[in-house]
Amino acid sequence: LAHSIARPRLEAAATESRASTSGRDGESPTTAPPPPTPPPPTPPLRIHTVQSNFRHMRERLAELDLAEGGVDAILMDLGVSSMHLDTPERGFSFMNDGPLDMRMGPSAKMSAANLVNEWPEEEIARVIRDYGEEKHWRLLARRICSARGVAPIETTRQLVDALGRIPGVKKGRSGGIHPATRTFQGIRIAVNEELAAVEEAIPAAVDALAPGGRLAIITFHSLEDKLVKRAFRTFAGIAPASDRPLSAWEPQPELPPKIVKLVTRKPIVADEDEVGGNARSRSAKLRVCEKL
Repeated sequence: LAHSIARPRLEAAATESRASTSGRDGESPTTAPPPPTPPPPTPPLRIHTVQSNFRHMRERLAELDLAEGGVDAILMDLGVSSMHLDTPERGFSFMNDGPLDMRMGPSAKMSAANLVNEWPEEEIARVIRDYGEEKHWRLLARRICSARGVAPIETTRQLVDALGRIPGVKKGRSGGIHPATRTFQGIRIAVNEELAAVEEAIPAAVDALAPGGRLAIITFHSLEDKLVKRAFRTFAGIAPASDRPLSAWEPQPELPPKIVKLVTRKPIVADEDEVGGNARSRSAKLRVCEKL
């Protein structure tokens, strides 16, 4: 019974199969289009790992014959990394005791211990004010110099103890961050000359891009973001902001040449989900430009 019921359907399927093999719309199989040509094999991926400072980008790219218009995309992830913060021996973290080093690489001319123990109070104060954006810069510089007069400051814990309590800070937090955060940031930036390195790297990166190539930069504090924003606007042909309003009768500033377009008018920041999974992303800002 099953065979007798299934036979008509099997015969119909066989007829359709023969019709389909004779060609589409009654065409002969001999007139069917040839199979598509397979794509050319993908060239092997070449990776060059280079350990160097951002400020040496032009030289390192030149060694790879990529310095002038040979790069499709560049991503710069600025500042300290989680690896630095999570390794007490590197001396970046005030949460774990370790030697007061803070050097990101062998090219650094000095350590954080050299700075806090050898620099004059006025220079330490400038570092904390300009690079740490700390409003109690005078007080903290004075405390550092008082502490080093008793004994050299050689560890991160000793530096935190030297800073002591900050006026107006409740429960050991200032604006949601540890009171030592800004001082450690300022010292780290000075030790590694981070802002100067970025200022030198951005023009080299733009020169290296091919037309249509993109430069993306991730920053983690306002000093870096302001620097990147200003550089991108300059390369996009936007005149720098004037210190005062200019009337229509005054000479207007000359516009710089436009060699990139801004892909992001405002920085891209982490959403709540990303911050929930990675608290350190809360400070990250991403800006992107594209070479014309």
